[in-house]
Amino acid sequence: MIKKILIPIFWLSALGMAEAQVYLRTAGVRLDETSVGLSMVQRIWKPVTVEGILEFRQRDFSAVLIPRVHSKILGRRLNAFVGLGPQAGWVKTSDTSVQPYWAVSGMLGLEYKFNILPIHISYDFRPIVFFDGHPDLFGFQSGFAIRLVKKSERKAWKEKWKKWKEDAKDWFESD
Repeated sequence: MIKKILIPIFWLSALGMAEAQVYLRTAGVRLDETSVGLSMVQRIWKPVTVEGILEFRQRDFSAVLIPRVHSKILGRRLNAFVGLGPQAGWVKTSDTSVQPYWAVSGMLGLEYKFNILPIHISYDFRPIVFFDGHPDLFGFQSGFAIRLVKKSERKAWKEKWKKWKEDAKDWFESD
């Protein structure tokens, strides 16, 4: 009975997510009140991306890898996303010691890809649960990211079309 209810709900929600992003790859800077970071987002398949973040803070350095699922809000350019992934880093526990740690980081946010400009912006909220090595048990971050679109969906289709035309031309002229 539950499967009969959940399967149609899943497929209807997937229809709303199917055309969520207009980019394949973006890279840029992520900022919040206490850190500066480098961020790269790569689309794996529609509507899933993976974001990799390298963050630099006053007392720690971390690397985060978060798979995200997107859902369009208004058209394909404004999306909401949610994700969960691993985080590892090093934290300064005293003036002379640095200790490695690992955690699980969640992500909930909004993103927008500008129509003409190759710019992608996002704002996200990240709850973090630290498991080993960090003096804190929980953490919360929210950050703003501005990224350049390295490869758009339109550009990828143009490249595929051009390659197909060259292959077809070679095939027809081979006789």
